[in-house]
Amino acid sequence: MKKEMNKNDRRYAYTHGVIKDAMLELLHESSFDEVSVSALCRQAQIGRATFYTHYDNLTEVIEELVEDAIKATDRSSAKSLDGMREMARYLSTDHGFRELESKILLLPVCQRVADNPKYNVLFKDSSLSDYILSMIYRQEKDYQIAELMKYGMTAKEADMLFTYMLTGAFAVNRAMGWKKDEEWMRVQRIILNFVCGGMDAVEKLK
Repeated sequence: MKKEMNKNDRRYAYTHGVIKDAMLELLHESSFDEVSVSALCRQAQIGRATFYTHYDNLTEVIEELVEDAIKATDRSSAKSLDGMREMARYLSTDHGFRELESKILLLPVCQRVADNPKYNVLFKDSSLSDYILSMIYRQEKDYQIAELMKYGMTAKEADMLFTYMLTGAFAVNRAMGWKKDEEWMRVQRIILNFVCGGMDAVEKLK
């Protein structure tokens, strides 16, 4: 059991940073399932006692890293559905891939959180996919469900639709190696127009 520590203490922050950086370095070489506390301690150049002073297990390190990745994602984007509609319109034009960066913020946070090069390795590890999905779901569900309920759905219906959209977007981006290129644009154009068309149909049912 780790002892209570002052999270504002510089030594606490430094040690956590060293441990998390070591985990990211190891994930470039091995899957999370293959990482041990001993290997992490060697990479971080700390003792096991130091590790267990700060964390109970390796999963807690991953949890902090995913939280860091979500916090590092710009959350000042347009409302999710409005953003998807605008992105769908953009992708239906001939602007080209080089102008895409200026529109990335129109995508929901769940599609952008893996873009940070520091944390991208987390999303490429298939053994972490379910865990990362559950964390993003918990972070985003209240806002997303409230948005979807504006279309006349119950909270349960909105929850199920958000789950479908989140897991689908995650699966597609994972299958495409978390890269945003010309092929990704073509696929996203199809998906976004499909989603927006579906939302238009749902709205007519109100």
